[in-house]
Amino acid sequence: MQVPANAKLMGQSFLGSSSSWGMGVLTNTWYGKLSENGHYTTAFTEVGCIPIFFSGYTPETGWITYDTFNWIIGTSNPMDFIPPDFCVASKLEETKTPHSFFTAVESLAMKTKRDK
Repeated sequence: MQVPANAKLMGQSFLGSSSSWGMGVLTNTWYGKLSENGHYTTAFTEVGCIPIFFSGYTPETGWITYDTFNWIIGTSNPMDFIPPDFCVASKLEETKTPHSFFTAVESLAMKTKRDK
């Protein structure tokens, strides 16, 4: 996940407390347009560019929001990176354009809408 190439900087904000070292984080908030008359807002940390949240809207899918929290630098369990057993039977989709975080979110939203 990364800041999209077409994103525009909305501004900076500080999450947490700035009164003591290490008690908060400086974030950059970005916005831009999605396909099909949609738009998004997303925030990443200033240092490390760690994703904090994503919120997007298209008329077809409605609102989609992802929030992350409790980030830890490093990993305490290397087994977290081993795919679950059901992934062995999965087949990759071939597409003309490469996928990104935003196309994955859009695909998930469309699947959720079809399942309703």
